[in-house]
Amino acid sequence: MKNRFFILFVLVLVLGSFTGCETDFDVNASYKDITIVYGILDPTQQHQYIRINKAYLGQGDALQYAQIADSITYDTAVIFAKIDELKGDAVQQSIFLKPRLVHRSEDPNSPFYNPQFPYVLVYEGKFPVPAAISGNDTVWVNTDHRYRLEVHNKKTGKVVSSTTLMVKDFNISRPLFNPSKPFIKILNKDNQNTVKWRAAVNGRRFQAVYRFYYKEFPGANDTTYHSVDYQLGVIKSQRTDGTEDLEITFSGTAFYKYLGSAIPANPQVKRLPWKMDLIIAVIPDDFNIYLEVNEPSSSIVQERPEYTNIENGYGLFTSRFVKKRTFNIDTEMATDIRNYFQSVDGSFIVKQ
Repeated sequence: MKNRFFILFVLVLVLGSFTGCETDFDVNASYKDITIVYGILDPTQQHQYIRINKAYLGQGDALQYAQIADSITYDTAVIFAKIDELKGDAVQQSIFLKPRLVHRSEDPNSPFYNPQFPYVLVYEGKFPVPAAISGNDTVWVNTDHRYRLEVHNKKTGKVVSSTTLMVKDFNISRPLFNPSKPFIKILNKDNQNTVKWRAAVNGRRFQAVYRFYYKEFPGANDTTYHSVDYQLGVIKSQRTDGTEDLEITFSGTAFYKYLGSAIPANPQVKRLPWKMDLIIAVIPDDFNIYLEVNEPSSSIVQERPEYTNIENGYGLFTSRFVKKRTFNIDTEMATDIRNYFQSVDGSFIVKQ
């Protein structure tokens, strides 16, 4: 997601390129506190994380400012943040957020990466008890309720807030999942394989993925574990009342062709098909609008609108629901995988 402060330092770079102007002027006005908030509540997770940052504008190279921690983060001593669970307008519980430093991925190409301080500051909230348990699924955030985020700056008195609905759980009807015998069979054929589910209440955009896991044996006593993701696609529901059936189809030959290209050819190792996850993630209207507004545009004259649901700040506070089903790979499918890879590198074997 693109944070608001990206726009600010890009603006500095653009203005700095107009060196032919005869009149020099200072683009830096008096300091104004601009709060940037990003948070996505996931009911399947006990721990929730919120980014609370500030925008910046200064003299010189804005990319250099991006690497200075206090250019984009507040002093944690002045920030008080909480998430209130609301039933109607009544507060059911308050989840207080605590600052936490998370190690940033080492990406030297990122303008925000600083090897001297390779951390990201987030605010973590922990839900104490599950809201519901259904079979193997644990839901920590009550999806029947709304949630309000409040960020108080104790130094300035500024309050930033936002409220979100929760996306509710939903049912997957295909492929059939039997917890006692959770097998899946996708064969190397032109026949259509179908993933079908009932749309979630408050859900608008769905993304479905098959994650294929395999074991690799580089040596006699060594085993490593790997996975590749087969993107099934994105689909949007026409309604958000949970009454719509959605489905995505794909051919078995396309799936096998993808495995052949995504898994690095290596005839020196042996591999064994292990398992597959079906993952379907769903987001509500506000998150969908945010993504649509920030999608790449082919127009060079269109003025891009801005979208935020943060009061007294910028950013996004929303929810999502991620549903996962884990399948064992059927023996016939394992054989098909082995046979397909005979023409690739011969790496896959079938468990005896």
